Amino acid sequence: MKYTGHFDGSSKGNPGPAQCGWIIFDDQKKEVARSVRTAKHDQTNNVAEYMGLIELLRYVLFSPDVGDIEIFGDSKLVINQVNGLWKCKAPNLQVYYNKAIEHMYSLKDHYVKVKLTWVPREQNTEADNLAQKGDT
Repeated sequence: MKYTGHFDGSSKGNPGPAQCGWIIFDDQKKEVARSVRTAKHDQTNNVAEYMGLIELLRYVLFSPDVGDIEIFGDSKLVINQVNGLWKCKAPNLQVYYNKAIEHMYSLKDHYVKVKLTWVPREQNTEADNLAQKGDT
């Protein structure tokens, strides 16, 4: 894979003010290609996690510079649902799950390979810091 991405989400109050963050590294150039922090209001932590992944996937989909990518996240729920290992049963998550799957299929249609991998929080510090940074 030429690129590596990390995503995370955080909610204060669950539900409450939420933020998500994501970062993409260009592995060949050994530099950050893009990082973003977005505030979302009155969301659950799981929704914030999904939003981080969706925004990262959307960036990859519409960026001509980003190709094959391995994406890491510390949410077992999001990673395992999108990878098809767990079913998405929660009605409030279904729309976010569907959007993530839609982006995954769109990337596949554009011949971009995407691999989603779960990592412990300690290995997702850049995205975690973006999701935790500042007030919403």
